[in-house]
Amino acid sequence: MTKCAPLTGRTGPVWALATAVVGSRPLLVTGGDDRTVRVWDMADHRQVGSDLVFPTEVTAVTMASDGRLVVGFGGDIAVLAPHPRA
Repeated sequence: MTKCAPLTGRTGPVWALATAVVGSRPLLVTGGDDRTVRVWDMADHRQVGSDLVFPTEVTAVTMASDGRLVVGFGGDIAVLAPHPRA
């Protein structure tokens, strides 16, 4: 069994998790009480890109295979496209 280091950086509870494979990269998306969304590369155990900050706590996340990220926060939903260089 491989032991993994914990994903760090959260300052509050995680309310939402999603996994996806984008290209050939296995990714984990987390969203939570601290109003941020983070994307993690599960092969490297590192965060991909910067924190995405929302006006209220994040309660739902999902990611499509093309890299679009869907985030539920407050009573709103945002669909974010990946940066062209990502």
